[in-house]
Amino acid sequence: MKWIYSYKTKFKGGLFILALIMIMIMFFYIENIVSDLRKESREILQMYANIYAKVGSEDLSEFNFLFDEIIQKTNFPLIVTSRDGEPDIWKGIGISPNDRSEESLNVVKRLIKKMDKESTPIPVKYSDTILQYLHYGDSQLIKSLGMFPYLQIIGVGLFILIGFIGFNNIRRSEQRFIWVGMAKETAHQLGTPISSLMGWIEILKNSDGNKEKKEGILQEIESDIERLNKIANRFSLIGSHPELKEGDIIEPIKDVILYIKKRIPQIGKDVQIVENFKEVYQIYFNRGLFEWVIENLLKNSLDAIDRKNGSIIVSVSCDNKKENQINIDIIDNGRGIQKKYWKEIFKPGYSTKKRGWGLGLTLAKRIVEDYHKGALYVKESKIGEGTTMRIELSRK
Repeated sequence: MKWIYSYKTKFKGGLFILALIMIMIMFFYIENIVSDLRKESREILQMYANIYAKVGSEDLSEFNFLFDEIIQKTNFPLIVTSRDGEPDIWKGIGISPNDRSEESLNVVKRLIKKMDKESTPIPVKYSDTILQYLHYGDSQLIKSLGMFPYLQIIGVGLFILIGFIGFNNIRRSEQRFIWVGMAKETAHQLGTPISSLMGWIEILKNSDGNKEKKEGILQEIESDIERLNKIANRFSLIGSHPELKEGDIIEPIKDVILYIKKRIPQIGKDVQIVENFKEVYQIYFNRGLFEWVIENLLKNSLDAIDRKNGSIIVSVSCDNKKENQINIDIIDNGRGIQKKYWKEIFKPGYSTKKRGWGLGLTLAKRIVEDYHKGALYVKESKIGEGTTMRIELSRK
């Protein structure tokens, strides 16, 4: 499964890069807007400066009216200085225009230097003579827009951080469910052959020395040991990259059906398993893991059947719409599943006691989809009527 986690990591990395690209696009877009607004601000102030110079050179009263009634009402922080750089009048800088203290003048001069770094001062000229300079800064709107990309970055950063923490918590929770479920699944898988072996040993102890009987018991013990070996092999393949070999997909299905049929009397079920396949379907698969999938699905179907005359139909066929696709349907007449649980049953930690669906389905889905590049899902289910589970595999 290492490549699966690698894929997920790359996917998350891709989403992170995409988020950064979107932030950068938004950043440059807003920067362009801010730049245009600054350009527009300068053009407006240039116009004011021209009018300012024209009026001021002709009539001082009109000059003061222009500053008080027009320029003062603009939303730009503005400082007017003499051509020698001494502050004359100002607005929008947080200092009263009437405050002429030395401390305030020093603050105004520092603001002038700061404004000049951001925007070149506009000279107020009459003819070719410079009368004054207009020093200006960004309006509150421009400042707010300028801050927006950084606020956006902080917001997205917090969102990613919260998402990352949440994802890690979910992943750790899922891993806990998987480990607990894997332990239960292991105990469940090993329980039957171990119980069987203990029973055969007890029979051997009480054997009357009948050679044929002992040979039969030894064959059964050998079968159970082979079963244990198969179980160990299955678990060893989880987390690795299993080898897929070409073969007839019907053979492992028949073997599993035979194994399940032998167990039906032991669990006290009245269930018939019907095989519905005639052709030979050559496909690439891992036999050990695929048998595990079929076994889990059949066991779940058995657990879901409470009625008398229960039935499970195992059907294998070619898909009529997709030439290279094989469909394997396991149809039971059990309790059925509510539609809202059709996807939930494949999740680790789903309540197995309430409905009898355990970690086996989680493993089965991963085996089919991650290792065999197929699909496993609930095709159809009705409460009180039964369920159809479908496996889709490609013949290529």
